[in-house]
Amino acid sequence: MRTHPLFPIVATVAMAVAVAAGATPALAEPDAATPAISPRHHLDPGLPPAATRAAAQARRRAAREAGAPTLDAQVEAKLRASFDAADVARQGTLTRAQAQVGGFGFIAQHFDAIDTRHAGAVSFDDLTRYLRARDAAKPGASVQH
Repeated sequence: MRTHPLFPIVATVAMAVAVAAGATPALAEPDAATPAISPRHHLDPGLPPAATRAAAQARRRAAREAGAPTLDAQVEAKLRASFDAADVARQGTLTRAQAQVGGFGFIAQHFDAIDTRHAGAVSFDDLTRYLRARDAAKPGASVQH
């Protein structure tokens, strides 16, 4: 399964916000939807790779069964929130300058490719369409969004 292209960025920002807020996710009590596997399980160099894969599969299976949102849905929701925060004019679009000021260097750098209508502004739909097309063009891409 391929991850969303912006997942590493969103995950890093989310972790930084959680740590800044004083959260200690590795020490949190598991709830009913969380399998009884240590969150640090995948970080143990003493575990064989098969055990690491099995633990990851168990976590994903438990999340699916609990009705948790998919990774793509979570990434897209965080991306949408960031896009909306950068859209200070509340027009539903970002210009290249707004993207740069709002912390969306990726949009600013790829603005011409994202703005296929040459409107001078890109919508969230333009951005997701660009990301999906870019992801699909990668060799070995077989994931449908």
